[in-house]
Amino acid sequence: MEAGWKSAGAAAAIAAVATAATFFAARSTSVSDLDAWTYDFTVNHAGRSGTADNIILVDFDEETFAHVQQFPIPRQVVADVINTIGAQKPRIVGLDMFLSESRDADEDKAMQDALTAAQVVIVASQNGQGSLPPVTPLPYFCQPEDAHAAAGYCVGNTPGAFGYAPVNLVIDADGYVRQANLYATNDRNQPAFPLMLAEYYTRTASEAGSNKRYDRFNGHDVYFASVYETFLIGSWSPEPVRRISAWKVLSEDPDPNTFTGKLVLIGQSSDAARDRHFTPLFRRADKNGTRLRMAGTEVQGAAIRSLIDGTVVRPARPRVIWTEVFLCCLAVGFLLLYFELGADLLAVLGGMIFVCLVSLWLFAKWRFWLPFLPAQLGMALMVPTTLCMRYVQERLLAREAQALRQQLMALFSRYVDPEVARTIWSRRDEVSLGGIERPATVVFTDIRSFTALSAGQPPADVLRWLNQYLTAMDEVIREHGGFLNKFIGDGLMIVFCVPLSQGVHEDACRAVRCSLAMLERVKKLNEENAGNPKLPCLRIGIGIHTGTLMAGTIGSAARQEYSVIGETVNLASRLESLNKQFKTELLMSVATYEIVQKNFTGFIPLGEAKVAGLERPIPVYTIHHTPAIESRETPQEKRRMKFLWRFSKAARQLRSKGV
Repeated sequence: MEAGWKSAGAAAAIAAVATAATFFAARSTSVSDLDAWTYDFTVNHAGRSGTADNIILVDFDEETFAHVQQFPIPRQVVADVINTIGAQKPRIVGLDMFLSESRDADEDKAMQDALTAAQVVIVASQNGQGSLPPVTPLPYFCQPEDAHAAAGYCVGNTPGAFGYAPVNLVIDADGYVRQANLYATNDRNQPAFPLMLAEYYTRTASEAGSNKRYDRFNGHDVYFASVYETFLIGSWSPEPVRRISAWKVLSEDPDPNTFTGKLVLIGQSSDAARDRHFTPLFRRADKNGTRLRMAGTEVQGAAIRSLIDGTVVRPARPRVIWTEVFLCCLAVGFLLLYFELGADLLAVLGGMIFVCLVSLWLFAKWRFWLPFLPAQLGMALMVPTTLCMRYVQERLLAREAQALRQQLMALFSRYVDPEVARTIWSRRDEVSLGGIERPATVVFTDIRSFTALSAGQPPADVLRWLNQYLTAMDEVIREHGGFLNKFIGDGLMIVFCVPLSQGVHEDACRAVRCSLAMLERVKKLNEENAGNPKLPCLRIGIGIHTGTLMAGTIGSAARQEYSVIGETVNLASRLESLNKQFKTELLMSVATYEIVQKNFTGFIPLGEAKVAGLERPIPVYTIHHTPAIESRETPQEKRRMKFLWRFSKAARQLRSKGV
């Protein structure tokens, strides 16, 4: 749990840095353009709409231009179209053509009469913006109620149009059109072209919302985009409104009631008009590989439809976006710091895909736009940043682990030879602490007559010479790669095989060599202490047995030790105690003898011995002419050992001859 909190804290710190870096990166042109691309991707995969039947675009398209063969389109031609449409009583008509310049008097009169007869035509104007000059309709096409207003209605009962409104398109920094104007200015009484047509069609006026983030229209919230006057269009389609060629209206009688009660737009999409724009739909090619550029009037139709249908996009607030970025970065940091590398990297990739899918779903379901690029960028930044942090942590932990290893190795070297300790460390994957059954050779040693030797001696003196003896034995054990498992008073328990084995045969041979070396070392120790009356002459007994045992950790939940248990251990201990009975210093079982007999000479079979805990007697062996044995033998013992050796030799010769 503590490690989890530490990882969470470190992840939060890194996430804060990554979020700040993403915030500043998002201000760059490259990232903002890429973010706009992700919006277009979302529109094309989760935001496309069908075609609206209540809005009709009468289009001066390529077919119409091919027949008219004149540009600008003569006003008489446009007037004829308006007259045909007006005769069917549409609810409102939007003329997306400027009437700011005089033409032939007859053409202008025809246009004025058509506008007057229709009674419901909103003509186009243009706000001055950047290099664009302001454009207003000529007075005989519309006499504004307020000459200074950017949009409004024409004076009633006068010839001309019903009203005027600016048709300026909002072009983003990358040259794409994604939003539309809601108002001509900050004044809500001056609606832009889409809103004015939508208000008249629905007979509903826009209302101020409860805060400055949105207005209300037709029962829906119209959320503002980056600036107060604009909104994100939500009804994108290759044909957002029903389109009819103007030539068809001119050359054929349209079906009755085609325009009745409808919202009609009149515009031009021919190449001559130069009114085609990049929109989100341009990002996705059709079956023929063609990319769509929409006419300005089609964009106006998509904007009007968004207002009427309530599909205006609601952009997420900045604090929502950056909270999401921080939380995503936090999750990535925690994954990379707390869990092992590998699957968590796949989880990060999955998280980036999941963030994208959530944004697509929100857009498709509620037209809520939660940009996913900042979260993905933050998550991507988290990977190298967190991995660097993890590398630093692991380097620090490696130093700490190295120091701890040195301490452990120094401590472990007190129990086994340093070279053995290093070998165990290098082969640590082979060491099992959970408990494993394996063959091993166990050696037990004990000081003969220890009670008698220590009787009447000061405890400090006894402890001194006992530690001297144990230190000498430990050195011998280390030299032969034995594992000094435990001290048992004045006795020792040594294991050859655990925690690492060199093979059953070599383990047994090392046990025998170590035992002979211990006897020799005791002899030298006695020689060194011969002149000190406080240091007694020592004799030891050794028992060796090879068999299967269980090695692992033993103890309680609070304290444990690595040890071995089993019949092999018990038999080795009992063999050591039989040295008194056979008057020897080293006894081994037949199991050990059979393994090492080819590597040593001087074995003497001592017959069978009854061992406590076993139903049948077992054969036991000793070794003749070990230096340690000779140093301890009395003349009678020497004669006895010599006789046993000769008897054993003669018996082997007789067996070889088949006797």
